[in-house]
Amino acid sequence: MLWPSTPCSWGNTGIVTPPDHGIPELSMTSPEDATPVKPPPSFSPGAPSAVPKAKVTDKRQSSLNLELGESKVISSPTAPFSPASSDTPSRSASPIGRISSSLNRSSVGSPLGVLPDGSDDIRSLIIRAFSPAIAVYASDDTEALVRQKGFKGGLRELLRPFGEKVPGKVVIRDSVGSSRGWEDYGVRFVELAAHDRHPGPANTTQESPLAQIEEVLKRKLESADESTNRWSRLSLPPIGHGPSASPLYQLLLRRLLSAGYPTPHETFAHPVACVIAISSHNKSPLESLRQLYSQTSKRPPAWVHPEFLRYYVLVHDEDHDDITESTRLYDQMKRHFGLHCHLLRLRSTQCVVTDDDSTEVPPCEWLSPAEDLLKMNETNPLIDLGTEVPYLFESDVTAIKTFVRELVVQSVIPFMENKVALWNDQVASKRRGISGRFMSMSRRWAGFGSSSRSGASGSGYGGVSGNYDSSLGFYRPEVPEAILRKLADFSFMLRDWKLSASTYDLIRSDYGNDKAWKYHAGAHEMCAVSMLLNPLASTAKNKLESIDQMLETSCYSYLTRCSDSLNALRVLTLGVELLKSRGGSATEMASKWTMRIMDLGLVGPIGKVLYTERISACYASKTGTGGAKWGSRRRKAAMWSVLAADSWLQLGKPSLASACLEEADRLYAEVLEREGVFPMREMQNFIDGLKHAVKVEYLESKGVDTSDETAVAGQLGTEETSEKLDHRANRKSLIGAAPLEAGPPSPVQLKEKSPDDDFE
Repeated sequence: MLWPSTPCSWGNTGIVTPPDHGIPELSMTSPEDATPVKPPPSFSPGAPSAVPKAKVTDKRQSSLNLELGESKVISSPTAPFSPASSDTPSRSASPIGRISSSLNRSSVGSPLGVLPDGSDDIRSLIIRAFSPAIAVYASDDTEALVRQKGFKGGLRELLRPFGEKVPGKVVIRDSVGSSRGWEDYGVRFVELAAHDRHPGPANTTQESPLAQIEEVLKRKLESADESTNRWSRLSLPPIGHGPSASPLYQLLLRRLLSAGYPTPHETFAHPVACVIAISSHNKSPLESLRQLYSQTSKRPPAWVHPEFLRYYVLVHDEDHDDITESTRLYDQMKRHFGLHCHLLRLRSTQCVVTDDDSTEVPPCEWLSPAEDLLKMNETNPLIDLGTEVPYLFESDVTAIKTFVRELVVQSVIPFMENKVALWNDQVASKRRGISGRFMSMSRRWAGFGSSSRSGASGSGYGGVSGNYDSSLGFYRPEVPEAILRKLADFSFMLRDWKLSASTYDLIRSDYGNDKAWKYHAGAHEMCAVSMLLNPLASTAKNKLESIDQMLETSCYSYLTRCSDSLNALRVLTLGVELLKSRGGSATEMASKWTMRIMDLGLVGPIGKVLYTERISACYASKTGTGGAKWGSRRRKAAMWSVLAADSWLQLGKPSLASACLEEADRLYAEVLEREGVFPMREMQNFIDGLKHAVKVEYLESKGVDTSDETAVAGQLGTEETSEKLDHRANRKSLIGAAPLEAGPPSPVQLKEKSPDDDFE
């Protein structure tokens, strides 16, 4: 169970507003009479002439082989689930042996679907989660054309899967002018209408995404059992197998990072650009573009900055319209709007799998929990008939990929780079200068120069600025506090983490002085994340202590002052994974914050087991020094893996419990090899009893009648008394009778408890 639009002005910021390259006044004149519009400068390298084809993801398959009748530990041929590599070594030992040949399971693929390249790298997954949002606003004729192709959601549904991975390398300049290419860059196509909802300061539905995430995990486990009638290894501990995490935990992380909605305190979900689209079916194209532009200026709420890029698209119907007429109209659009235009040539005929050049549309990686549940409900009636997968013609796929790359590389990235340079020079530099610091100290300590709420809105440099409207719960987008937050978010999405960290650090105290608590929590969260993502940042102890304090402050503000459990879980999870990737003493800190997640009750039963596995992974990733490996935490990692196995057994998932026991067996083998003797005989007895319970639970899942002690003894290869079998049949776990929500037992409790108490 889970725990709980007004026109904007720049004020007195001193910003010199660049000329607006939006839509000019249109007149129904001939193309020859139209006045050309000078395009904005572009500092981004040009797009390549050819768009590379998408790589085919390697589908890794794995299975759990259990054999009853052997009590000793034997090798297991099972390989961990790894979509990015087919050379992953198999696990060294199995804690419960193999099942006889009549009960062997064949290899089955993961029901979570095909995971994109590099998805097992948690750090890369976190980076890709914060991508620029591009709104889509199309005319009615354009939406009708796309729906005719089989996409009920319109143009946004068609473009969305291709925006998550921009073809080719995307080159981005940072604040000091150096460039770097990224192979995994992506954008999010969103509906402009989605920004109409105002979350408000007292939204009571903020905990509902947590319940949806737990429901998604539950449905995925159930669908795996029903679709294969076998157990799939959805949970593979990453210890000893590189940076990969279990597919089920990756799913949790994706849904957690996709569960947010546009809010005033952070601008990641605010539109950076808006695609305004018309089709070749439109009878009055220029008038339609004028109306669409006017509506894009009015639809976003008051806390969204109105100066986002407009990108104009003409969708040409290859099957029914004349390309000559569309080309003439496209040339006229370029003369009116500059270079931010594109001619997208698509076929209006719906593609089916039997067509010669049909190509399957890639699945969306970043679905929100609500969208994932809706998709499950829609596909459940089609299980017997097969999932309805959309297809496109190969020419359409090539055209869409070319459009996405041109949009991102030639328009969106240069626009963001120019905005970062402008805001950094005209707003942030004043805060970092000597005069800005002097004004900040004067306001904070002496009250000198403090402005009232009715004073100029952009004159504050620290202290209580008077720019925060507590009744509405946000800063207006033209005030310095909002501009600096947008500067930091833009820098983060451009992967300039040094600039973003310094900017978040610059404004977090201002938000605290204004008592803008959600802004305050968000600035501390992203400052810590930026510092952890920066590969050049120091890993000294004092730096880690400052990051630890930021995580503490952010979590406290989210939970206590804002009652926002979703963002509290997000900040702690991001901190855990990025601290774990740092290694060394940071792994101990990561384990501590994972335990905090469980203590706060931010996740449900399945989520709690997954975070228990992550505690084991954190401890196991700590490497020791010297030949004796002093400082390693293998024994702690093994203990938490055993606790995860017991929790899976409580949830009725014996194969997942087996995977955790297998990892614990490997870790204890390392301890045995290093120390020469197993330190706790009671723990060994406890693990042996848990292995036996997993075997019997597996037999029950296969339909074996465990009340027949002779049949069970034959399957197990051991002699069991009826008294032991009857007692085991009433127990799902070997650890007490406490519910899962009560948390795992302490190592002292495990040591004091004998497994004989459960059998005799």
